[in-house]
Amino acid sequence: MTETLADEKWVAQVTDSHNYLSERQEELMDQYKLGEHKRFDWDQDAGSLIFSNDGVVAVVAKVQFVGSISNKSNTWLWSWANSTIQDNVKDQMHIVRDFGEKFGFAALTTDKWEADEVDGWEMTSITAQLLNAKGAYRTSSENGFMYMVITEIQWANN
Repeated sequence: MTETLADEKWVAQVTDSHNYLSERQEELMDQYKLGEHKRFDWDQDAGSLIFSNDGVVAVVAKVQFVGSISNKSNTWLWSWANSTIQDNVKDQMHIVRDFGEKFGFAALTTDKWEADEVDGWEMTSITAQLLNAKGAYRTSSENGFMYMVITEIQWANN
């Protein structure tokens, strides 16, 4: 009985977070045209995600790295457990882990676990809601995907 109740709470959390992020993403696409820029670059030192067109910076966002999905090991790795991620782009992630500990959500407290892209988006959605993020972004590599949430965003000419 307890597991069923815990599962129901988890599903409700994921659903609520998904709805939160979906609304934010629509706003980002409308306001900042994120799907339309020719290039993006992220800079861990600056904690930023930069969108540009033909060498001209268009949009600058501040980010927190959430975690990554490996297509080789089919696992999720939280940013706090990834030594290649600098502290300044994961310094708010303790909020997610604390929330997981408070409510007994193992997926939010276990450093690395078997997962796929859907799980990556679910963890990112929960993170976005907990950090009151403006949206999220996912980058790809030959090994999988890196997920991040956007905590601040503006047009570069502002």
